[in-house]
Amino acid sequence: MKQRLIYAAVVAACTWQSNAQTEQTLEHIEVIAPMHSPLDIKMDPKATRQPLPAQDGADLLSSIAGFSLVKKGGASSDPVFRGMAGSRINIVTDGGVALGGCGGRMDPPTAYITPQTYDTLTVIKGPQTVLYGPGNSAATVVFERESERLLESGITGFANTTLGEFGRTILNSDIKAGTKEYFARVAASYSEADDYQDGNGIDIHSAYKKWNLDTQFAYTPDDNSLYSISLGRSDGEVAYADRMMDGSLFDRTQIALKLEKYELDGLIDSAEVSIYYNNIDHIMDNHSLRQFMPNMMMKNPTSSNPDRKTAGAKVLLTSELNEKVSLSYGADHQQNRHRLRISRDHFTTPVDSLVRTETAEFKQTGLFAELEYGLSSNSQWVTGLRIDDWEATDRRQTRSVMMQVIPNPTADLTRDDTLISGFTRYQAQSSNDSYYIGIGRTERFPDYWELMGGGRGAVDSPSAFLVDHETTDQLDIGWLGQSTSFTHSVSLFFNRIDNYLLTDNLYQKMDMASKVTRNIDAQTYGFEAESRYQISKHFSATASINYVRGENRTDNIALAQQPPLQARVALSYIKEKWQFGALWRVVQRQHRVAIGQGNIAGQDVSPSHGFGTLALNTSYEYTSDLVFSLGVDNLFDKAYAEHLSRSGAMVGGYPQTAKVNEAGRTLWLNMNWQF
Repeated sequence: MKQRLIYAAVVAACTWQSNAQTEQTLEHIEVIAPMHSPLDIKMDPKATRQPLPAQDGADLLSSIAGFSLVKKGGASSDPVFRGMAGSRINIVTDGGVALGGCGGRMDPPTAYITPQTYDTLTVIKGPQTVLYGPGNSAATVVFERESERLLESGITGFANTTLGEFGRTILNSDIKAGTKEYFARVAASYSEADDYQDGNGIDIHSAYKKWNLDTQFAYTPDDNSLYSISLGRSDGEVAYADRMMDGSLFDRTQIALKLEKYELDGLIDSAEVSIYYNNIDHIMDNHSLRQFMPNMMMKNPTSSNPDRKTAGAKVLLTSELNEKVSLSYGADHQQNRHRLRISRDHFTTPVDSLVRTETAEFKQTGLFAELEYGLSSNSQWVTGLRIDDWEATDRRQTRSVMMQVIPNPTADLTRDDTLISGFTRYQAQSSNDSYYIGIGRTERFPDYWELMGGGRGAVDSPSAFLVDHETTDQLDIGWLGQSTSFTHSVSLFFNRIDNYLLTDNLYQKMDMASKVTRNIDAQTYGFEAESRYQISKHFSATASINYVRGENRTDNIALAQQPPLQARVALSYIKEKWQFGALWRVVQRQHRVAIGQGNIAGQDVSPSHGFGTLALNTSYEYTSDLVFSLGVDNLFDKAYAEHLSRSGAMVGGYPQTAKVNEAGRTLWLNMNWQF
């Protein structure tokens, strides 16, 4: 029934006859995300892209220079930016945070994001903002839905359909209807895919099905006011090629309230208040999406059911103190509770018949302020500071070590920290250039996976729950220049990380290899660069390159889970209603590895070979609102795996691969309609 409702919403969008005609022509296929400033990137998640249009948030981020993915199969990849993953990337959706429940990162926050149902994606590089919460060591990623007042009564919408090889089907719909005073918005999607084949013709255990339905109801009494409530539901199932279990439930329930007021009289010029709640209910098992195979760890059909309830609120105020000084300030709070229940013999004792046991509780309260001072008509000094009070409680009464259940030495222990983060930046603009130089500092509290999933502590520590918080000091420099035909952008960074939280699966403790979370000192540096050249009226070229190098300064070895040098070159030819494009992606081999070490998203498995892939696309603008696109990814059917891909697991009925290989040649067709 849920799938039928999704289909009905999509069909309604596709069959609606709109009287209004838009004057905007849809973008051609984007293969490299455009940079609009040296500090941040803004893009339209609804635009058609290549490779195959994104089915979740991580897929979309992979088109941005500097991002890589930890691949596990066809869905639910973990994004990595500048060699950092997990809570080092702050993921924000409509002002809220959705934290996954799986201890093995089956469901990172981006797994619950359907990009085409959002209006804008903003990536702010480095620790160069304090407005969106803590934890932005690498970047802040913001998915937003616009909530402007309708200019007149009517309906606007978006519909997108993608069909591809290996049973790939994506349906997206986003409809907004109302008057000047009220509007309702419904965003729905459904996506599915069968197991894909790699370039060698080997089936990869990677099938999935996902759906979501998000609604918003708003009251807009004037141009400067918004009162809204949002309700969201989603679910799905995903098969994984890198582990002994699959995800058979990804149930999400989300509620959000928002108040926005602008052009106020007095000291405060605008105010934004948001409150949100979400519940993630996740089941992973070894029997529903694969052939059950007994092993030493799971002798019977096993189901694990973690869930996480997250609630939060934020108040953001802005004040224009004078014509040169503006101040944004406020407070935010978030708390979440993680629970777990496990059935070691699901058919005898179903997991839903068991009582959930609380494992951890987190609380965070932050105060923040960001000030911009106009030094001249084309230069500014921007600085920000935030203070966060953290509290975490370990609710686990027992712990599993070496296949034995033992008492948890930190049971019911509460730890708290007061952490300070901030930045200062000089930025300037001219008619053809913009640039900045900034220094940022982030003190990051350990996340659930580091505290609870890291096994024992290193050296004399009895538990990973006692690791120190992480501190990143980073220098960021960026420049963007443009002329009639050229646009160039480059961003450079260098950081030192004290007490970097390293996941080490091969740490020698008591003369045996143990999984621990331990603190080290580290540094990383690198760059992202992009150039666009309008060769002629119809022909353009774009190229991007990104590189990062990491050092484990404590062990004097390479820092694990660092992506290799990567370059993209894209060509586009547009003539009247037709567009033709090509994307050549080249990835260098990566020999700087630390086997068994990494982060919560993955650990180094082996050195990797370099590779190159070619993709082609074409699109036809049937009307200014309706565009059809056709593409082929991995044209030469190359067999390859990303360096950060996880190692392949033994799955019944499937050949085991060293790493999770990517899909072979993939043909796809897309329809994009806005009305």
